[in-house]
Amino acid sequence: MKKSLYIIYLLAFATLICSCQQKLQDLIDENPYGEGTRKLNINLIYPDGFESEKAGAEIKVLNPTNGIEYKLYSNDLGKASIDLQYGFYRVSVTDKGAPISGAIPIFNRSVDQVRLIDTLKGDLNLNVELALSYAGQLIIKEVYYRGCTGLDLKTFQYDKYITFYNNSDDIAYLDSVCFGIVEPYNAPTNPTPWSYLSADGQRVIRDTIPIIEAIWQFPGTGKSHPLQPGQEVVVALSAAVDHTILRPMSVNLNVPGYWVCYNQRYTNASYHPSPGPNLANHWLDLLWKQGTSTAYPFSTVSPAPVIFRIPEVGAQAYIDNPANRSRKPGTTSATEYIMIPSSWVLDGVECFDVTTRNKRFPASIDATFVVMGDADRYLGKTVHRNVDEEATQKAGGRIVYMDTNNSANDFYVRSSQSIKE
Repeated sequence: MKKSLYIIYLLAFATLICSCQQKLQDLIDENPYGEGTRKLNINLIYPDGFESEKAGAEIKVLNPTNGIEYKLYSNDLGKASIDLQYGFYRVSVTDKGAPISGAIPIFNRSVDQVRLIDTLKGDLNLNVELALSYAGQLIIKEVYYRGCTGLDLKTFQYDKYITFYNNSDDIAYLDSVCFGIVEPYNAPTNPTPWSYLSADGQRVIRDTIPIIEAIWQFPGTGKSHPLQPGQEVVVALSAAVDHTILRPMSVNLNVPGYWVCYNQRYTNASYHPSPGPNLANHWLDLLWKQGTSTAYPFSTVSPAPVIFRIPEVGAQAYIDNPANRSRKPGTTSATEYIMIPSSWVLDGVECFDVTTRNKRFPASIDATFVVMGDADRYLGKTVHRNVDEEATQKAGGRIVYMDTNNSANDFYVRSSQSIKE
């Protein structure tokens, strides 16, 4: 009797295994990357008053898994179509409009996880609502965060910096400009909780962005720190000293005119030693610090830096108001973030280490991202803006950088730090 029961149990177990295998095979058969194609029809929806801009918009369709990218252009109706293999895709759009009183309107949007599978009936129609922004005066020109290697072959990352540039033909003033990084520190593997699904299933990132850990600000009374057209300013994010003495691949951050994120609340002396003498009176003000970190945690993998101005009430008053703080949606963490409306943002750049990450910025700030992978780590490389050759020529040779609020177009990976030249 026991032997018979044992045989029955074995048969039942084998049946269960076969059933699980069949379900697994069914899932494999439903794999969107199977063979076959579907047509993707893209319809661009422009903000009110800009419908005449529909023709000629550049549309990029990226397969993040294999890196294959397709480039399309919209017709007079703002439409474009393409036949694609089954899979998940990222669709991004960038367009410039005709100048309005000297301001250049920019239209952007990025749609992640566009799913083309064999269970679809007919074509997939995708409406892409474009976000309106304008080319900025003060921009992020370069971000150095991946570190370098010393003569002793040890890796080094205490020499991070960011460069801001006056990309206009008017004087810019650094006074009251704030700097921070957007949550999370590294580009996430899942969609940011600061987002939601719209009625048509598109992932939409909120227009109010969460600043994590700290907010720094340039001091001044309004016109204390002018930046001439075509002039840049370097901000050391950690040790503002000459690093090249022991590490020729690194940079000298003890240079007159440079600034530094330095405050004694950050006590880690490796990251934040006393700044060099050439940076006297060029320390950014620390307006707000969250948590117990002893060093300013600017990511060495995939940061999202942002510069902004807080109008009217002033930065400190805004930050001190609890109504302007928020906890992360969907968590029980007590950590608070300062929420900044995207309309206050001067510039931001989304940095990824791989293309399969998820975005933190809404399209009005940065529609896509720039990628600097692990193969580029500790080699002194930076992400740097591309030169807009046409605009530079019109400006009489003064360098004008690309500014489409689309980092895939605007930035590239530079082989070495530009401030070494």
